[in-house]
Amino acid sequence: MNKIIRIVAIVGIIGALFAVVLLNTSTKQRPSDQVWNEAATVGSLEAKNYYVMYTDLLCPYCDVFSRAVMDHWDEFEQYIADNDILFEIRLTDYLYEGSGVEYSRDAAEAAYCAMHEDKFWDFYHGALAALWKDYHSKGIGDSKTSPAIKNLPDDYWLKIGHNAGLGEQFDNCVKNHETVAEIEKNTERAAQSTTGMPSFKFNRFSTSGFDNAWGWDYVLKYLDAGLESK
Repeated sequence: MNKIIRIVAIVGIIGALFAVVLLNTSTKQRPSDQVWNEAATVGSLEAKNYYVMYTDLLCPYCDVFSRAVMDHWDEFEQYIADNDILFEIRLTDYLYEGSGVEYSRDAAEAAYCAMHEDKFWDFYHGALAALWKDYHSKGIGDSKTSPAIKNLPDDYWLKIGHNAGLGEQFDNCVKNHETVAEIEKNTERAAQSTTGMPSFKFNRFSTSGFDNAWGWDYVLKYLDAGLESK
């Protein structure tokens, strides 16, 4: 009788452990469950690794990282594919909300309008290139101590959108401020888990900041750190 009781107990314990494992497997969030907007991602939604970058288009240090990625886009996409990564940009108007940085919200509104037409990356890369050409390369708005960007043309972001192939729907979205509520919500969400811009969460690796003297080699260090943190 005691032997039967022990066998039943062992079977019960094994069954309970199996149920716990099964429950954890079924409830574990996949990257696709966490994405804010698929249009701002690169890679498979079913990837094993999930990388998130929180950014603001008026954050010069964010732009250094993103511009390095843009300049090595083919290598970046290959890295994402080879390492089974889903990479997501979570764009905010963090600097507008926190420091009143001029144009941060306007840039975010235009980017979100482009996102809604599945043209986020075209707009984003166009904005990075324009900001570099018009301001950052001239020492304007490229650091905390540099002169701030001033007198930005009213149609600055609209022109970037037009160059990305966006038209009347995009224009109306921007002019009617159709994305403000979404941006405010996402900036609030970002502020709950970040300490500044840019901020990164690559698997279990989290960090913030990026030096304006760094380049693609430092981007790779950040990406590799995410893989090593699993």
